[in-house]
Amino acid sequence: MTEPSNGPDIGSEDATSTGDDKYLGEWSSIEDVAAAVRTCTRCGLAGTRINAVPGEGSDSPSILFIGEGPGANEDEQGRPFVGRAGKLLDELLGVVPLLRSDVHITNVVKCRPPGNRDPLPEEVRACWPYLEAQIGLLKPHVIATLGRHAMNRFLPNARISDQHGRPTVWRDIIIFPLYHPAAALRSTKLRETLENDIRRLPEAVLQSLEMSAIRSHAETTLSTFTEPSVHDETNRNRLF
Repeated sequence: MTEPSNGPDIGSEDATSTGDDKYLGEWSSIEDVAAAVRTCTRCGLAGTRINAVPGEGSDSPSILFIGEGPGANEDEQGRPFVGRAGKLLDELLGVVPLLRSDVHITNVVKCRPPGNRDPLPEEVRACWPYLEAQIGLLKPHVIATLGRHAMNRFLPNARISDQHGRPTVWRDIIIFPLYHPAAALRSTKLRETLENDIRRLPEAVLQSLEMSAIRSHAETTLSTFTEPSVHDETNRNRLF
């Protein structure tokens, strides 16, 4: 596994706010982030949404699922992945087996783009601090991206046909790209591929735990090397 040199592909434009911005970074819990998302006016999507969709699930998940953005059903209910694609995701989690309450599910952008179009770069930038906060607070071992758009926020220019089911390290977290469940609804072959990939999520979690153990051991080892004292230097001169 290698770490990509670039950060998320969110474009160069600054977020355009349509209201007063709260200082981003002062959230101490996932619910604090969710509350800020529900009242957010940082981009134009605030004017077209019914409900913002912060995300839901465990507050200490091993796996964080990230899609691109809410659809019509999600916009109506204020919850992520509740339409047909969400039902398929629930079925696939059961294969592992996992429940929705075992993981956390969110999106890159928290409000539905009109007509389910791709989010604009400024909309992604406006929402990125919320996702950064969620990642920092949840501390997942694995981020499972759903679809190529979500994957490209972490692995710019990567092709999902090449990267699906392949773990990559990003900021000491394993990124595990998956096809979007909506695409799997349209293709039996993609559904089989998605199911096979999702079965490997526990393996990715174990890889992350092994990475953490190695990193912790290295840090502990380095901390034992301190500046020698006068007494140490004296003893060293006696020995050599």
